[in-house]
Amino acid sequence: MAKLKLAMLEAETLSQLTAIIIDYTHEEIMIVFETLEWEEQERIKTVWKTVN
Repeated sequence: MAKLKLAMLEAETLSQLTAIIIDYTHEEIMIVFETLEWEEQERIKTVWKTVN
């Protein structure tokens, strides 16, 4: 899970987040996401919102 956490924290684009989704299950992503600090979660949400 450390590799997934690092990948999530380093993601800066929607493409990078999409690649993570392809490589990991929803459950794995959510387990790691829930361990992140609030600020880290918000940064990932902001990147994800670039889809709109």
